[in-house]
Amino acid sequence: MRKFFPISMGVIILLSGTIMSGCGPEPSMPEESAREIALPPKDLPRSSSGPGVIMAAGGGSEGNQGNTASWSYKLYRELVLNGDVTGDGVVQVAILASSTQSSFMVNYFQWIGTTVGLTVVAKDYLVKTKANANSAALVGGVANADVVFIKGGDQGVYYDQWNNTLLETNIRAVANRGGAIGGTSAGAMSLSEYCFCGSMDMISTDVLKDSHTRYLDDASQPGTSGIHTDFLSFLGNLVIDSHFTERGRLGRTLGILARATEDAGASDILAIGIEARTGIVVRNSRALVIGTGEVSFIHQSPTTVRIRDVGHPLVYTNLIMDRLTEGWSYDLGAHSIITSPLPAGVSPVTYAGNGAANAGALTITGSTETDKNKFARVAAYNPSNYALKPTTAPVFVRNAIGFTDAGRTANRDDKQETLFRALYDQPSFIGFLAFSGGTLTRTAAAPDEISMGGTLASIVFDGKGISYRGLSPYPSNYATSGGSLKAAALTNLTVSVLAESTARNMRYNSLMHAIVP
Repeated sequence: MRKFFPISMGVIILLSGTIMSGCGPEPSMPEESAREIALPPKDLPRSSSGPGVIMAAGGGSEGNQGNTASWSYKLYRELVLNGDVTGDGVVQVAILASSTQSSFMVNYFQWIGTTVGLTVVAKDYLVKTKANANSAALVGGVANADVVFIKGGDQGVYYDQWNNTLLETNIRAVANRGGAIGGTSAGAMSLSEYCFCGSMDMISTDVLKDSHTRYLDDASQPGTSGIHTDFLSFLGNLVIDSHFTERGRLGRTLGILARATEDAGASDILAIGIEARTGIVVRNSRALVIGTGEVSFIHQSPTTVRIRDVGHPLVYTNLIMDRLTEGWSYDLGAHSIITSPLPAGVSPVTYAGNGAANAGALTITGSTETDKNKFARVAAYNPSNYALKPTTAPVFVRNAIGFTDAGRTANRDDKQETLFRALYDQPSFIGFLAFSGGTLTRTAAAPDEISMGGTLASIVFDGKGISYRGLSPYPSNYATSGGSLKAAALTNLTVSVLAESTARNMRYNSLMHAIVP
């Protein structure tokens, strides 16, 4: 029996992030923009069938105590503002971890309480084993909390050690009386119905090489799925991935979504990729984005094709991505953006047309860094300031921007962020992420049709259907000091993972913006 609460109740805040809690300077943030969903008064009766607030938080280090403009303050305070649900006169915060942590978060929550006129008493609970999780002496106090906050670490460890224990029962008791549930990084991922918690450290290139990679399995039960639906599952029909841009996890997230939809026999699962220093506040199934980065909402479309051949790269076509920055709202139930109101500075996009046809044979090798110059526009990224210039190559892919060696650890974050920023400048273009081991080729006889070959899939972003574009009000997490790079918001972007397949070899027509068999 699944144990999840509908996403329509309470307040939900989701964030990606690192597993550490620390202090560091944050960019100043203006007051929150007008919200699409008005926050309800704090004295409204609380639901007795689900959390009053769910928060999954993290991303870099939290702001310093005293900095009420930081992203972490604006988000973490929602847990505290849910209030004293036990009626004992204080807001009790139970902070959970499976490894020894600093006292930063205890002090941080207590400081937040002073800023909103509430007395907060926070306590760390170190729960390392299944026996710990079943010890009333150790975790009994969690049941009396108003707030439960799960720190970063390994969501697979949380699943193995905490699932079906007294600790989980006590967390659920807090939720059932309208308390607040929060988490960062691994804690965030633990809150979704489709929880990727098999203790496998999968990266994007794993699934782009083998759609059945063992890293999608459960480490403690080899051969079984690492996606579990029997853990906390407070958020139904969702899979959450954190550190989304920071660790170049787009390919990984798509691989998890492909496995989840296949496991469940369901086509309507929503994947949420959440970047550092960024989060979502949700009321009545509507999510408001807050923070310096972006949140990507990805789901299948009626024309999606999913091919998971054993030993072959993932093929996954025509998915819809809404990549949103602060001020945007998203309807989680309807899988659609909320357009009234739109954030300041957002503009509608009209497709500019197919443009000129391509000419000449061409090969783009995913392992060759300079092959990024074979696209019509070439984007500079950290350590250079962002810039987008026409290519000087004599033969190139028209109406396209791309990066090669996109999985390289040293700059996968820069390339993922910069590509979307470039598509903001050229929203009718096509974006490519080619990985080492993959190739893009075309012939002189069919210069508009690109075949994806090699041992790794490539990811294609089609801008033909983009409806709105905007920029974050803050510098990107990956901008050079003083640089102009900002996270880009793009709505209704089509995403496809393409590769050679035993089932079919689909090509991409860059003139017509279409996949052809």
